[in-house]
Amino acid sequence: MQNNQQNNQQFQAELDFIHDVMVKMLEEFNPEVMEFFLRLHQELMFEKKSQEKIKSILEAINISEKTFEVIKAFSLYNILINIVEERRNLASQTPVFGIKKAYDELITEGFSKQDINKILATMQFYPVFTAHPTESRRRTFLEAHHEISDDLNKIFAFKDEEAKQHLKYRLHLLWQSHLVRSEKLEVLFELDNLLYIVESSILRSSQKVLGFIQNLLQKPLETSPIQLGSWIGGDRDGNPFVTNELMTQVMRTQHELIIKIYLEKIKRLQRELSISTDFLPIKEDLERSLESEKNELGQTSYKLYGREPFRAKLHLMEKKLKNRLIAIHSPNPIDFIYETPKELLSDIDLLINNLDALSAKYLKEFRNLVLLGGFHLLRLDFREHRDMLLDAISEVFCLLGISDSDFGKFREEKKLEILGIALERPKIELEAIIDRVSKDTQNILEAFLRIGWAKKHISEEIIQSFIISMTTEASDMLCALWFAKQSNLWQPSPHHASDNPAIAQKIPAKIRITPLFETIDDLERAKDIIITLSQNKHYAHYLRDLKMTQEIMIGYSDSSKDGGIFTSNVSLYQAIFELMKLGEELGIDFVLFHGRGGSVSRGGGALESALLASPPKSVCGILKTTEQGEVISSKYLNPQNAESNLSSTMGALLKKSTYDSFCSGALPNIKTSKNICHIDTLQWQTIRQISQASYRAYRELVYQTDGFMEYFKLATPIHFIQQLNLGSRPSKRKDTARVEDLRAIPWVFAWTQNRSIIPAWYGLGSGLEIIGNTEELQACYKESEFFKTTLDNISQALLKVDITIAQRYNQFVSDPAIACRIWEMIKTEYDKTMRLILFVRQEKELLENDSKLRDSILLRKPYITALNLLQIELIKKYNLSAYDDQKNRLMEQIHSTIVGIAQGMRNTG
Repeated sequence: MQNNQQNNQQFQAELDFIHDVMVKMLEEFNPEVMEFFLRLHQELMFEKKSQEKIKSILEAINISEKTFEVIKAFSLYNILINIVEERRNLASQTPVFGIKKAYDELITEGFSKQDINKILATMQFYPVFTAHPTESRRRTFLEAHHEISDDLNKIFAFKDEEAKQHLKYRLHLLWQSHLVRSEKLEVLFELDNLLYIVESSILRSSQKVLGFIQNLLQKPLETSPIQLGSWIGGDRDGNPFVTNELMTQVMRTQHELIIKIYLEKIKRLQRELSISTDFLPIKEDLERSLESEKNELGQTSYKLYGREPFRAKLHLMEKKLKNRLIAIHSPNPIDFIYETPKELLSDIDLLINNLDALSAKYLKEFRNLVLLGGFHLLRLDFREHRDMLLDAISEVFCLLGISDSDFGKFREEKKLEILGIALERPKIELEAIIDRVSKDTQNILEAFLRIGWAKKHISEEIIQSFIISMTTEASDMLCALWFAKQSNLWQPSPHHASDNPAIAQKIPAKIRITPLFETIDDLERAKDIIITLSQNKHYAHYLRDLKMTQEIMIGYSDSSKDGGIFTSNVSLYQAIFELMKLGEELGIDFVLFHGRGGSVSRGGGALESALLASPPKSVCGILKTTEQGEVISSKYLNPQNAESNLSSTMGALLKKSTYDSFCSGALPNIKTSKNICHIDTLQWQTIRQISQASYRAYRELVYQTDGFMEYFKLATPIHFIQQLNLGSRPSKRKDTARVEDLRAIPWVFAWTQNRSIIPAWYGLGSGLEIIGNTEELQACYKESEFFKTTLDNISQALLKVDITIAQRYNQFVSDPAIACRIWEMIKTEYDKTMRLILFVRQEKELLENDSKLRDSILLRKPYITALNLLQIELIKKYNLSAYDDQKNRLMEQIHSTIVGIAQGMRNTG
């Protein structure tokens, strides 16, 4: 209790400090802006706000033509609050607490150390960093975030006056910098942003977590329990800027960076490991290794390191790594080179085994780094839309005389029949036909060939998954399988290959063909698609070559856009449960890839809670999930924060994997602690009833209400978001006016900006109303971890809603009848949802049972409101503007409000 009080006092002291620094800076640059900032801030802090005073302040700002500066002041202040709060959260956490806490709790619950260690030694957390356009800050501000956090630590921990000056210096520079990128963000810029965070934070933090796990196990790790992935340069779905050439460049860049990081580590070790054989005789294995490679040392080095074997060996290791950097560009083989990371690990182990534990400390850290980064750094996933594969195979089959160009329009049974015939044929050389097909088909063929090249020349680990967006039929995956066979990414093993050790050691399937099920209908069809594939002769062979493992990606974004937040969660749970049950029946191990976003409506919320609330047997040691946009910087930009997040996730993964491995239960059940808490049949029926009613209400608004898309386009700043330079990818899959073709991110981003955030809650009230104010609902909330977690996440989003601000955006809808009708639906559903969710959670005000989270959200509300009010005034002026120069200036200012609001809301899409 005393620690919490001290933490709160420290938090308030830092808030007061940054407020004073901010005000003084504004006073120095522009006293008039400072006055506006203080007046608007003060008025919005009151519970009963004077609308007249607020209107008067906004008019004064407008007349003064200082709108841009006031926007920047509030936006910058939101960023500072985020940094201070991040520091507060870290102050109350022990970085490795998540793993240790989970480990100790499992022992208390009765699990043996031997069983827990077995899980811990084999489990894997696989975060996949994506370039989805939700990180609204430029790299300039990401780097400043790092430095300001360090400055605050020095100021409050050491009373460092120099740090105060540096903080002021950094703020001065940011004040004179643009919040918004003026240029379109290219894919390589996205990669640069990610690699900055990876190199400065993620690698270091991951190593610490690996070291802690190694100490728990009391033995060296055989594989890394953390695998790092990326979509940057591999996600082609709807992004014309991700070309084959760019994908290759990304893979080369990652390879070169990790090798250079290894070389830096080796340089340091060379300086430190000056151990002489005069004091420490080496073992025979190291002596033999040095003797066999002495010709590569050269005369000078041989003399220099004559009695310093560790430096000699490190010099040889350095040379092998440098040769890898040469080999990546050379058409001819390069001698004296590491072919695989295993060879580098073998040399590191050789050195470790010749040293005592203390002397080998940093070599052990280096070893874990190599386990983590390999020669690829980030495993790149390749993603393409099923339509592109279908068009390409239609053209190729027509060229080869297998079918005609209408293949894509055939019924599913006919497609499967033709694909079966094609897969029976001997493989063809794709290079032989690449000049005889259209450009789009050339891109598909070449992509498979490039993947093969990268696996051979960079690392077998560089690309593992080939993801098919919008998978709707089994034939979609067989199309990918046919291409994989022609490009040697699948070389079907002979029958009884396991009986021949030489053949068994080969990797017949070098790529995982991964369906992405995104819509409600697709999720419901997932089970049937997998059954069809398991019965297909060729795909069954492919599964055997993958050791009966099938990766499946589950999309949270489009399912929510398709059926609403609650139905999305229920459909995902049901689909996962059915797949796990099917896997047991078919003998297939499913690896689920969770396509989660930052916002609640795209699967966001606490990952640990979602993990423990997931269906039984759905994890079993592996968690692969996307980390998108602003989530990457909020979780991983600060090394201490990254370490804490990784540890918490690994702790939750350990608990869930232990439950999945050693407990069992019936549909559907959730395990908490050592017990298995069943959602009995009646509770599941209740959840299904809520889902069905929620779905109907959501679909009625979004898909069945006349004028809804017009309302969306005008009552949200979607037009301005689509002009914002956030990411390299277009905001639509197709140039249409349909909800289905709008990407989930701008969809959520737009509703978040106008503060209604309907994707995160709409329909829930109607769903809960079907059951009514009953003890049944409250009991379901208490007893079902899934139901509780879903409602808790929606509650967080609801507290961020400002229905008064959202209503102000109705003025931009040109047809008052449409605005009135749709707003009435939104407001009625909002009131209903608030009333019933408070009843279910037994609260008088939202999140009163989680006061820290409630205070955190409400802390930012005045500053976000200020930016919303300024945004509304600017949109009014933009709509009245008569010439382009003025529109462009206003557009830039509106974009600044979008970035500022995003920082205050802590998420975009």
